Amino acid sequence: MTYVYEYVVGNDNVKVEYCHSSITDSIKVVDMWVNGKFHRTNWMSPEGKAKLMARLEADMEDRMCGTLDDMTVGGDVDTEIDLDRDMPGFGGTMDMLEDLVDSVVGEPEFLGVK
Repeated sequence: MTYVYEYVVGNDNVKVEYCHSSITDSIKVVDMWVNGKFHRTNWMSPEGKAKLMARLEADMEDRMCGTLDDMTVGGDVDTEIDLDRDMPGFGGTMDMLEDLVDSVVGEPEFLGVK
């Protein structure tokens, strides 16, 4: 899976497609465009490349850890968890719960339990 990171530096619009390599455990730039024209990271100064990689690391961390606010990720998305609302509950008796479990995993005697 690749991600696209866009930013403006000076008067330049930069768009970077990147991914994370599980082999090298690092970010790899797939494609890069500056002002709509193809660009490569090896054309950048060492300082510029270091700044770009730091931006991409932060962007990936935000995406993986959910530290971006909901509006920057893709609109009106609620990432808050309400444990009363979002966790399934069980309102029956213990016998009903055992019957439910048995119907999913099987009766105890079929599982080798006595």
